[in-house]
Amino acid sequence: MISKPRRHFQLFSMTAALTVSCLCAQTISEASEDDPFEGMPQDDVRHIQKRLPGIVIGPAKNVPPLEDARDWWPLKEATLTYGHGNDHSKSETVVVKKITRAPGSTLKDPIDGWALELPGGTTRYLTTNDPYGIVSPSALNKTYSVVIELDPAEPIVHSGSKTGMPAKRKTKVDVYNVGNLKSTAYSGTVDCTWTDLGGWRVKVPMGEYDTRLVKVEYDGSVGPASVKGRNYVFLAKGKGAIAYSDGRDISAFIIFNLDDETGGVLKSVDGGDLEKKK
Repeated sequence: MISKPRRHFQLFSMTAALTVSCLCAQTISEASEDDPFEGMPQDDVRHIQKRLPGIVIGPAKNVPPLEDARDWWPLKEATLTYGHGNDHSKSETVVVKKITRAPGSTLKDPIDGWALELPGGTTRYLTTNDPYGIVSPSALNKTYSVVIELDPAEPIVHSGSKTGMPAKRKTKVDVYNVGNLKSTAYSGTVDCTWTDLGGWRVKVPMGEYDTRLVKVEYDGSVGPASVKGRNYVFLAKGKGAIAYSDGRDISAFIIFNLDDETGGVLKSVDGGDLEKKK
């Protein structure tokens, strides 16, 4: 008996459909498995891809919670060099220095403190005597000759963050001209929100690290300056900031009021104990 051509065509069509279906399912599965940002909100993904392209390897499940800021950013004298997020050949340097007197302590009975010397001529003074962790109550910008006071202090590394649960703090900001500290040049308030986005494995010029990703959002105004933006910081326990999407803090928004889209990736460390990872 001779088979009808229609029967052959039906069998071929079913086989082809099954083959295509299997290939599509395999492609979707592989795409899901290869997605380094799996589980991260898309708005956050787009921001990081724009400013820190190619550094995220994937989720890191065993990264401990950010309970004590000092465990995540040990304060030790060091010079850290960060390459620009989109062009690692360009660099900026951050210097961590120990100082004789921490902000808030007296000249008669000083307490040791720390300072961050940042690109652009800003020095941020740090203290650890705060339930929020490592905080900056004041900053001095030598280029623009202004002193900036923050009350309560702005956390540099936020203690006690819980994944997916934002923590908020309203900060009063006063800006003084050097030489006239009796009256404010500008003042205002800024709402700061910190969100722990979980553990992520990242690769930077210095090596590969398991990190916690913290999103910091700013919303407010000080004098004529709008303070609105966000920064994503990848912190490695015992090491500090491995990468960040925006190097600005509150003081930088006030002074420059620029839309700076330059992130930073760790290239080298002189001093401290951050060894290169392979």
